[in-house]
Amino acid sequence: MASQLMQSPPHKPLNEMRVLDVGSGGGLLTESLSRLGATLVVGLDASEQVVQAARAHSFHFNSKLLQSAVEYHGGTTVEQFATQWKEKQLFDVVTCLEVIEHVPEPESLLRAAVSLLKPNGILFVSTINRTLKSYGLAILAAEYLTGKVPPGTHDWSQFRSPDEVDRMVCGDLASMKPIDRRGMVLNPPFVNMDWRLCNEDTDVNWIAAYQREENRRDTA
Repeated sequence: MASQLMQSPPHKPLNEMRVLDVGSGGGLLTESLSRLGATLVVGLDASEQVVQAARAHSFHFNSKLLQSAVEYHGGTTVEQFATQWKEKQLFDVVTCLEVIEHVPEPESLLRAAVSLLKPNGILFVSTINRTLKSYGLAILAAEYLTGKVPPGTHDWSQFRSPDEVDRMVCGDLASMKPIDRRGMVLNPPFVNMDWRLCNEDTDVNWIAAYQREENRRDTA
């Protein structure tokens, strides 16, 4: 799967793939994934109201998106969706970006996301590490000093380290393995919200990729 992404046509790395966007919100990532060539992108969010806004944004009269390639499901959790979808074709890619720090049972969410992956499929997870640095930057600075994020958006106790997420995703599942991890770092001046990927610094925002191996069976 990783090599297939690299060999796809320029600007279409998701060519002929099926993608699930967990916690799709207003659909910004969902739309971007569709433009990257995916055959189908499903946006899933627990809020029906938010999904209605996403549909309106994606399918307005001037939209260049193909409605057949984008599908939204609102008012349902990923655990419920996994049960509903189990008879349908699974996904090549599942994204879960900036979601697990906002839910009460992140491990349950991630295991449900894994269950929706095809063999060789890739799960992308991003969140915020639980460090003193993240408390200073993601809460004190972002919420109270600069106002970039509404106060109360984050709960520091809900932040997760890369090792914690590795255990949640892989744990006793022989089929799942981590394949990459990067920090997401703001470049100065920070008010410009200019981000870059960093191999070393996962102290605040970070993203990882996990792959479901084709020939491994889970014992649990």
